[in-house]
Amino acid sequence: MNRAYRVGGAAMLLALAGASPALAQIQGMPLFTNPRFATGIRVHADYGVLTNNSSSDFAVVQGGLGLVLGPVGIDANVGTTLATAKSASSCNADPYLCANGRATGSALLQLHLAGGGMSNLSLSAFGGASMDFSAGDIKCSGGGSCGPSLEGKLLNIPVGAAIGLHVPLGLASLNLWGAPRYTFGHIINCPSGTTCTNPKGNFGWAVGADLPIFRIISVRAAYDSHKDQDLNKTISVIGAGVSIGIGGMR
Repeated sequence: MNRAYRVGGAAMLLALAGASPALAQIQGMPLFTNPRFATGIRVHADYGVLTNNSSSDFAVVQGGLGLVLGPVGIDANVGTTLATAKSASSCNADPYLCANGRATGSALLQLHLAGGGMSNLSLSAFGGASMDFSAGDIKCSGGGSCGPSLEGKLLNIPVGAAIGLHVPLGLASLNLWGAPRYTFGHIINCPSGTTCTNPKGNFGWAVGADLPIFRIISVRAAYDSHKDQDLNKTISVIGAGVSIGIGGMR
């Protein structure tokens, strides 16, 4: 695949990401976009926390599956706050107790543009989206009775680019990366009789590191920051996680 084809593919990817309601960022979790990846599949788990709030109830956990085929990487995740996760047993008994407990599903696409292989530098473009849902929505979809969701659903659509540096370390290797992005926000399914105001878009960035060992187990960490235009303040989060799989990174 030549560079012109990849650049054209990146433009198409970003256009689709801006238009698709099905495609990713989980609030309170860094957006992990290491641009150095290789064909394979990985399962991962991550933990994130706001830098200005030490309460564990505001911490976020996520689990996901990553699949890479050639120059295209796809990552799907489900995440929620620890407070919501702790109340899951109560939701099973009475979904009204946490009808507003939020969880988020997301998907992220990355397209390799340049570098990788023998080169220690790599570049990718990415785009995706995330959709939040409530515990009540989960129960209703299963056919049980439950209270209606009292809020609209927030769709986040991040698009951006990532550049990475590969540092060989013998049996392991270290991948450092940085990624600027712009995130669009849109509220859908606004309850009848309610006025929902879409959040303003924001510019953000993330820096992180991946440490794969034997290309099987990998640990990662990232710092993520963006300016919330509605709150007129900067929000930053840190996160760390672990993954296991065959391939998927190098």
